[in-house]
Amino acid sequence: MVTLEQTIRNATDWSVARVNTLCKDNDVDKLMDAHALTQEFEEWMDPDTKDHDVYSLEYIGTGSDYDG
Repeated sequence: MVTLEQTIRNATDWSVARVNTLCKDNDVDKLMDAHALTQEFEEWMDPDTKDHDVYSLEYIGTGSDYDG
């Protein structure tokens, strides 16, 4: 099972890769999208930030304890 820490790492890695992809063309709209992503993930992308406050919800879909 994937841990919360792995999920955060995957999301951070994805966001950095996506920003890099969006910045390749120097297209203004893509640059604006890249900027929006950096704003959304700013806290996670900061290498000086050691700890993050993360709230996680328990899975409530099919096969969970809450599956009616």
